[in-house]
Amino acid sequence: MNRLRMFATACAFAVLAGVGTTASAQGKPTVKFHSYGKIILHLPHWVMIEKGFCDKQGITCEPVTLTSAPLAQAASAAGSVDIAITTIDTTLRAISMGNDLQLVGGMWENNPYILVARSDLERPNGNAGYPKNMADLKGRKVGVTVRGSAAEMFARALLTSAGMSPDAVTYVPVGPPGGAFAALAARQVDAAVTWDPAPAFCAASGACVPVVDMRNGEGPESFKALNSTGVFYQAQRRLVAEHPARIDAFNRASAEAIAWLKDPANFEEALALTKKNMVLGDNIPNHDKVYELMVKDGIAHFSSKMDPASVQAWHDFLLETKVLSKSLAVRDLIYTKSP
Repeated sequence: MNRLRMFATACAFAVLAGVGTTASAQGKPTVKFHSYGKIILHLPHWVMIEKGFCDKQGITCEPVTLTSAPLAQAASAAGSVDIAITTIDTTLRAISMGNDLQLVGGMWENNPYILVARSDLERPNGNAGYPKNMADLKGRKVGVTVRGSAAEMFARALLTSAGMSPDAVTYVPVGPPGGAFAALAARQVDAAVTWDPAPAFCAASGACVPVVDMRNGEGPESFKALNSTGVFYQAQRRLVAEHPARIDAFNRASAEAIAWLKDPANFEEALALTKKNMVLGDNIPNHDKVYELMVKDGIAHFSSKMDPASVQAWHDFLLETKVLSKSLAVRDLIYTKSP
């Protein structure tokens, strides 16, 4: 999306969504945060609101549904959403194109991507682990979100680091995890680079199996440094400068929600909250098992920390893979708590 289209889209969302960081009817400032919809990534946000952590911090947390990271970043630039939520590669790319964002807080550690394959796919190197198991995908169809996406970038990097051509497979756009799982189950693709809750769908259905689980440190040695920061909060630099206390309050509410989720005593309540907010489609088998796996996977990866060294590692990796065309001053992009 070029800057003109970004601006036009952002203006449209400004009209639809109103102005962010407004005062609520109760006198508390409202912090509008980006939501992708009813997906497991937002479990901490459901907890923040349901358990009163936002109220405790003196703010009203209001989700604004925007289905893609570029839309959220455009809405952020227009002021119709205060805090956007994306993977770090998407944000560094947006910043390199002129979107004046700062990284303001963490919410998911580890590289969020996983390469899965159809369980009935012939994989003679399936037990050999990475990098030998990548040879089984030569000539196969690999699903990615869209062409040119971060999912494709990681598929290419996995192949290259395994000594194969990045074009040894055919890339097929399949959309987010639900679409990736459907394409695998329908045998439209042989494998896919995707993220949660696809692994839970695979485990519950038996339709697909992990090949390289980047969430748990598998893959090339060069990926290891990426694993302390994956998905995080970001906001416009001007908003951070004008309302640092609101950013801090939102981060505290998020950290409290994540700490609540980490307490095993709260698992059943977290599970019930997930079922309340996220309805699985009829194409997903064994709903109870999927819900349990999704919540367990999410809780394992939610984290409020943001490691500057990992941000730098992502930046260097994106430069190396030519996703970024120029170097950025990484330290300047990271917000630190207001005094």
